[in-house]
Amino acid sequence: MLVLLAVGCAGSQSFRDRVFDDGTVRYRVGSLASQFEPISVGDNDLAWHHPSYGTISVNATCKQYEDVPPRALLNQLLIGTTAREYRVEETVTLDGRAAQHLLADVEMDGVPITIDVYLIVKDGCVYDLTHVAGRERAESARPVFQKFVSQFAVIETRS
Repeated sequence: MLVLLAVGCAGSQSFRDRVFDDGTVRYRVGSLASQFEPISVGDNDLAWHHPSYGTISVNATCKQYEDVPPRALLNQLLIGTTAREYRVEETVTLDGRAAQHLLADVEMDGVPITIDVYLIVKDGCVYDLTHVAGRERAESARPVFQKFVSQFAVIETRS
């Protein structure tokens, strides 16, 4: 499967055989069932939506976050949410490095959702892998997201 993404400052972006490359970073993501449709979500590098499982997205940022603590970075991902109830806050190993994992029930514009985030800082870049779903569907989607995350690997970071 070949999906060409928008052209940005770093040149063209590509996604082929589960590998994303934007000229600055190359990373591999996990596989997803064909029912996950590629979509565009804000500034994310990659995103997919499944009608029953919600949205999975991945983003790499290699500027402006060098000395920011991981917890502060996670909080930035929750901006715009209210009624936060943290279910899991832990450090796990992802791609051979310590990663922060956060699972929280929140509300966005009054709608109850569950956000599951893995955040890893590696080679000067911050990678966040996020799953967002309605609370009634979040638990059934967690194994799919965890498998996707477990296959994540940074291949290369270029200056």
